[in-house]
Amino acid sequence: MATQDRRTNGGDHQNALNELPLFANLQAPSSLNVLRLPQVIARVGLKRASIYRYISEGHFPKAITLGPRAVGWLEHEIDGWLHQRLSARNLNSKT
Repeated sequence: MATQDRRTNGGDHQNALNELPLFANLQAPSSLNVLRLPQVIARVGLKRASIYRYISEGHFPKAITLGPRAVGWLEHEIDGWLHQRLSARNLNSKT
């Protein structure tokens, strides 16, 4: 019975992997670097409240749980979000 549960969960996990967020890079990162909130704030130039508001609106990468009281963000997702912002700026400046 436990084997069946593992197969079901594995299938759900595979489906989740196929659904990349818009801000994720299309290429798989060579390594997974995790950024903590102060690093994310420094990198994107937003304050904590704005980051969490954008997350709730679906406009910023979701944090991953690292422990009971710790979260972090995948560096390649933050980089992807920044690249999207640059692309949007470049499209808007051409019109």
